[in-house]
Amino acid sequence: CFPKQKMMFRLLLLPLAADLALGLDPGPTFGKDYSGLDYNITLWHSPPSKAANNWQAAALECQAYCDADVNCCSWTYCTPEGGSTDPERCCLKYGVPKELSAPTHWTGTPPRATSPECQNPPGPPYPGPDFAVPKLHFSPKCLHVSGWHDIAGALTFKNTHHVFQGCPVSGGWSHAASQDLVHWEDRGIHIKALPEPWGTSSPCSGFVTVDDNGTPCAGFRQCSSDKGLSHPWDVPLELRCAQNENLTAWSDPIYIYDVFFNRALPYDPVRPWIDFDGKWYSTIAMDGCNQTQVPCAAGGMEELWTSPALHGPNANWQRVGPMFVSNRTVLPNAFLDREFVTAGYFGGVPGDPLGGKTRVFTNNVAGPECCSGTTGYFIGLQENGGPFVVNWTDPNSMGMIDWGAFKPNGKGRGVLGLDGTASRGFSMARTLGSDPNQVAVNGRRVIVGWLGDTPAAQSLPRDLSFSRQGELLQQFVPELQMLRQQAQPWQHSVVQPEQSLPKIKLDPTMQAEIVAEFHVAAAAAHVGVPGPFGVTVLENANGNFSVQLGVDLEQELVLVGPRAGPLLGGWTTVRLHAIVDHSIITVIVNNRTALTYYAAPPDATCSQVSLFGVDGALVKGKLQAWALNSI
Repeated sequence: CFPKQKMMFRLLLLPLAADLALGLDPGPTFGKDYSGLDYNITLWHSPPSKAANNWQAAALECQAYCDADVNCCSWTYCTPEGGSTDPERCCLKYGVPKELSAPTHWTGTPPRATSPECQNPPGPPYPGPDFAVPKLHFSPKCLHVSGWHDIAGALTFKNTHHVFQGCPVSGGWSHAASQDLVHWEDRGIHIKALPEPWGTSSPCSGFVTVDDNGTPCAGFRQCSSDKGLSHPWDVPLELRCAQNENLTAWSDPIYIYDVFFNRALPYDPVRPWIDFDGKWYSTIAMDGCNQTQVPCAAGGMEELWTSPALHGPNANWQRVGPMFVSNRTVLPNAFLDREFVTAGYFGGVPGDPLGGKTRVFTNNVAGPECCSGTTGYFIGLQENGGPFVVNWTDPNSMGMIDWGAFKPNGKGRGVLGLDGTASRGFSMARTLGSDPNQVAVNGRRVIVGWLGDTPAAQSLPRDLSFSRQGELLQQFVPELQMLRQQAQPWQHSVVQPEQSLPKIKLDPTMQAEIVAEFHVAAAAAHVGVPGPFGVTVLENANGNFSVQLGVDLEQELVLVGPRAGPLLGGWTTVRLHAIVDHSIITVIVNNRTALTYYAAPPDATCSQVSLFGVDGALVKGKLQAWALNSI
């Protein structure tokens, strides 16, 4: 919930004939409530001067707030008369629910309530006031409904990027398509529940690959069933192959192999691939115990299958056995005690010192002490059909794609100074780019993830690569630079002692790209480590709200508001790259440590950016900022 904002109101007081014909109540009507379908609940604090006639003046303001919002189909104003259990607020709704009696409420509908969008709403808009709603992240309406929103599959096919995100309440996978990784087209939900021998259920998280004939095929298991062979979860891995190049029409199910084990798990599959021996391989995520309950001390396990073909008469899927088993997390004292979830597997990464043979396994860690279901990774090697082998003595062998679920614990430095149980920002990620074979064919690797919980969004895409030392690197895809509103950035440098730190005002936008570089003097090792430094963003006009994006050298941490990740890649030069999209902030430091954080800006003036902790002596800094266009 966000504070009430000052705005110009246009009052609509006359009932419309169409409203009456549909049985709508244009209001404002006291003692009634269009109950449910809220997408913007705004706490209000009206002065006593508006208390006359059951706070009618405040009710008229709520009515006008709805009228000014193109997504509002009905509204309810709850007066202060409800007390602490029913506080004063204005509730905007994305449809017209049933009107109920409510002694201390006002309600009504705007003229647009008669529209098809209001009468049969496809889903709620992104909740909250407009100044807090992200404008750079793709977020179709089905992502604003509760449920899992994993990246169910991702594919680059014939120069078009496709991302499928889970929308189980809406029946299947939401399909987004893009030519440039920036502007996304909502192609609807076409991979969805069908009547099958195993019952009708929404598709679980899966994959999209391209078969031996060059046809894209989506694969998954049903999330549940009422007709499994021995148990409700005994359902096979299935394919549905595309019947057009837009990937909006799909074949009937093609069952390729059974996945029957002892516990009700999602058994998420990775994207099948053709390895260097010409054979197809596929893995299923499960736990390393194959028992009937958790905890499982062995942690997660990837079970490997192989076949001469993906499907068809030449297919013959055979179980090979465990490819990888691990209970490790990035926190040395926190262990995974259950299955891997929405796993991913890729190789052929640009910059690989081994020419593309290094492989990366991703898992969304959800153990009791780490990491809130966010995407971690392991780096290793694998021969055809063999185990995935991790060199545990290599400090680069594991990490997090995004550290947004971590916060400082005050007990140590770097990773030892982190707690991994905060709410997640970035999770359930998958890769796409260049060739559909993301394991054995070298090429571009772009990763996208599920942001938030509900409402959800698709993350801004990031390019992955390796350093010469085998570190997994990431950066925002360069295509995002097309959103910059001006060729030259606003900039400010602090290279001399005692310089002031002016604020860069990006009004009227809360959409910005920030690039900052800091140089820490070698003398800091002798005279004392400087305090935290970095960039302040989203500062409002009153100066009572902002978010700091910075580095704490003493704690060896990257800080984004209350969240933190380890500072990697050295400290004498620190490069910070951030994209601020209203309430969503994504930061990448030294191309190694990324964090996604959800802020709560209180008003539309949160547009100021500035350096902090930079003295021009021990720490010198340069800040560049661009305002960004909406997608």
